[in-house]
Amino acid sequence: MEHYHDNTRWVIVGAPRANSTYSSSVQSPGAVYKCRVHSNPERRCTEIDLERGNKPRESCGKTCQGDRDDEWMGVSLARQDRANGKILACAHRWKNVYYDSEHILPHGYCSIIPPTLQGRRKPLIPCYEASTIICFWSLIGVLALKNSSRSALKYDLLSSVQHKYFGKSLLLKDYKQKYGEEHGSCQAGIAGVFTEELVVMGAPGSYYWTGTIKVYNLTSDSFYSLNKEDVDSHRYSYLGYAVTAGHFSSPNVIDIAAGAPQHSGIGKVYIFKIDGVSLVKSFQASGKMMGSYFGSSLCAVDLNQDGLSDLLVGAPMHSQLRDEGQVTVYLSKGNGVMEEEGVLTGDNAFNAHFGECIAAIGDIDDDGYQDVAIGAPKEDDYGGAVYIYHGDPTGIISKYSMKLSGRSINPGLQMFGQSISGNVDMDGNGYADVTIGAFMSDGVVLLRTRPVITVDVSIFLPVSINISVPQCHEGHHNLNCFNVTVCMLFRGRQLPGHIELLYNLTADVDKRQRSQPSRVYFTQSGSQISQMSRQLSLDINREQCQRYTAYVK
Repeated sequence: MEHYHDNTRWVIVGAPRANSTYSSSVQSPGAVYKCRVHSNPERRCTEIDLERGNKPRESCGKTCQGDRDDEWMGVSLARQDRANGKILACAHRWKNVYYDSEHILPHGYCSIIPPTLQGRRKPLIPCYEASTIICFWSLIGVLALKNSSRSALKYDLLSSVQHKYFGKSLLLKDYKQKYGEEHGSCQAGIAGVFTEELVVMGAPGSYYWTGTIKVYNLTSDSFYSLNKEDVDSHRYSYLGYAVTAGHFSSPNVIDIAAGAPQHSGIGKVYIFKIDGVSLVKSFQASGKMMGSYFGSSLCAVDLNQDGLSDLLVGAPMHSQLRDEGQVTVYLSKGNGVMEEEGVLTGDNAFNAHFGECIAAIGDIDDDGYQDVAIGAPKEDDYGGAVYIYHGDPTGIISKYSMKLSGRSINPGLQMFGQSISGNVDMDGNGYADVTIGAFMSDGVVLLRTRPVITVDVSIFLPVSINISVPQCHEGHHNLNCFNVTVCMLFRGRQLPGHIELLYNLTADVDKRQRSQPSRVYFTQSGSQISQMSRQLSLDINREQCQRYTAYVK
């Protein structure tokens, strides 16, 4: 993931199966690394100290004892959408083992890291916090109305909790979550997104893997709750497997999108709007093929520059032969209305898993419209590939403009395209660059976007040619001819002041394409040729012209 603070640029890399230098007593907790882009000729990366100590277990609340072994820290990373933004790093396999004799609860854990990558971190355990709030504090408002002593109030509270959640047959004791029940196995942080004010974490294991999303407001220090009636309660739907956020309903309002790739076997995607402290469904769409994993990757991006976010939904196991994958594009019409624009398929390669990852990468071709990168990490026998698509006034150009093959960059790369990050200018040339992960080869590739040169070409020809009156003479021969004037100008941002441009001037292109003899030709060293190759020196924003004589047979 690309990150910047002031004038320093880093690539932030999650290594969820790694051992940690700062937590050597913990078994493979995972780690998050920072790789400085400038002043780093050896391309070294160093681990970020998340300041969690060296103990495998950590106290996290009255009925919370965290187990960090194999927690997969760095499984998801997100950057706050603002200048000098913070970073979200998550470990969805982090466990609460307070009741380990009965239930091990994979709540999931996230950490908010300061923009400097140093200093105090803010831990988030949304599923433990949610269970505490649900089980105890929802009843306080009622019980506080009673004129009771402190001990009587405590007994009333626990008795009410017991009656509501356990029934009268159980002994009075603290509420114990069970594996799968409520948020007991929610695995928060398997996916995450970070807006200017909101932290969104997917929790696909809640409610026996029906799934949910956890949305935390940094300003109010509070969580929004999902209106469960808005979501079909299908177990093992994995809602929250993928999340994103965007301006789907209005340019000034942030909405949340979440995927449920196993819903009814075909997958589903939802968009939720924030209403007070609740998340209310405003849109839903289902996949079209069993087992396609529709909704397992999402990307919010304004493709047509209308101020509204459009939505790309990946289905990486959509199959004609085997898991070629595809991405469905939905264009936003405002007020929660989304229209399906079409599907993207890359090269439709066998077992490519096209759509495994989708990322907005900024306007890399400098045409005023946002562009998108789509990963196909298993294409080319796990070598991987990434496809670049350009936005335009109608939405998105359905044919990709560029294909990046992992093996063409480095033959050792595997699963290139499993993760993609962009939309940050890493080298200061005014253009957003793209970072691509290849996790099976423990590699990350930073691709620097070159400045875009726009060349304006004008060709001036006579309106008509009088072939009955030859205009040229060669020796004793009178020939029909006319002048061709070619003018060129180049422009763009962050460009050199001068370039040398090589170009070809071709006569009778249509006839050549149809393999027919040309009637128009040029001369060079006494020979007739149909194409001229020349070099032209150009200064930026200054037009230069060259004149040629063309002959007619």
